[in-house]
Amino acid sequence: MKTVLLMFLLSSAGPNGEVGASYVEKDSVEECQQSIVALKEILAEPRFKIHYAGCHESTANISEFEHPGAEDEGEKAERFVYLNALQDGKLLVSQAESLSLCEAQLESSDSWCAISTQKLLP
Repeated sequence: MKTVLLMFLLSSAGPNGEVGASYVEKDSVEECQQSIVALKEILAEPRFKIHYAGCHESTANISEFEHPGAEDEGEKAERFVYLNALQDGKLLVSQAESLSLCEAQLESSDSWCAISTQKLLP
């Protein structure tokens, strides 16, 4: 399996917003950290909350992150539930059947369940 560097972000919008995960492949740790700084500035509004942001090696093969555009209005993107865990500094991503089943599998403070429109690829 190919190992890549992923910028991993967990965030929510609104007081009861569900936690969403974003994964973006980066070429270097420096580029990844600069992207996190920029994202924190963009998401500094009170309606957003960043739960976690980090740069980690991962063997997860995930589809590219895409911002929903105006042409997507009215269309609901397919959503996936993922169990995300940090183990020895690496990000492990596995798909879960539902948010409640995922949350039942949480084992440490270094693991999170989140919703994403990005697809875990084979």
